[in-house]
Amino acid sequence: MVNSFILKVLPVIKYKKSPNIMNSFVKFIFIFLLISCGDDGPNCPGDMVLPVEISPYNPYYNVGDTITFSSIIHKLIYDKKTDKFYDASNYSFGPIISVFSLDSINRYGFKSQVNLYCDFIRQDDFRVFVDTLENKTFIGGDYLLEKDSLGILFKLKLEKSGFYWISTDSWTTGDSYLQNNHRFNCRGRYIDFYLQSPKENNIQFMQKFRNIYPNDYYLSDSISRFYNRAGYCFEVR
Repeated sequence: MVNSFILKVLPVIKYKKSPNIMNSFVKFIFIFLLISCGDDGPNCPGDMVLPVEISPYNPYYNVGDTITFSSIIHKLIYDKKTDKFYDASNYSFGPIISVFSLDSINRYGFKSQVNLYCDFIRQDDFRVFVDTLENKTFIGGDYLLEKDSLGILFKLKLEKSGFYWISTDSWTTGDSYLQNNHRFNCRGRYIDFYLQSPKENNIQFMQKFRNIYPNDYYLSDSISRFYNRAGYCFEVR
């Protein structure tokens, strides 16, 4: 529809010599495309930040130790931008939890390898699983509604010594259709995660191996690439 509209208007514009007309036309097309892709007006909710907890906290673990990953929120999420509560019962957050090596360069490069470093222990009450894509393994799934709460929870049994970090992303971030909120005619909400507990994220381990790619890449923009992914570093002995 947009392309046919442009093709009809361009022959008329082509014979106009005034740069003001061309500038106005370009601005009009930009605004038209922006509106057609979804709104971000005052009635549309803003972006979200979800909590992550990892326990027990210990910068040093032993092979065979088990750590628990969880993220629990109330189904009614307060949005500061609109000053309203939204029911997220049918929302798709699409968390992706990755485990990366900090201190080794191997044939997997910098791709997540959950099954190589850990033994994934699934909890029957939650919708999480190990998935594989392009030679990387990660933990996916979604939040499960239980009464008034939404949550994910699983355990990792540490299988290999070394330095590692856990990162949490969302595969639905910014996509209103994947998030099931397109019916509001608003753009997709961007989803970040923060480490609620423990307070110590041990980022110094990543700094220790800054010379190993891609650690320096993550540290060069640590806010968006580490802190906004609930980054957590640790050593397994």
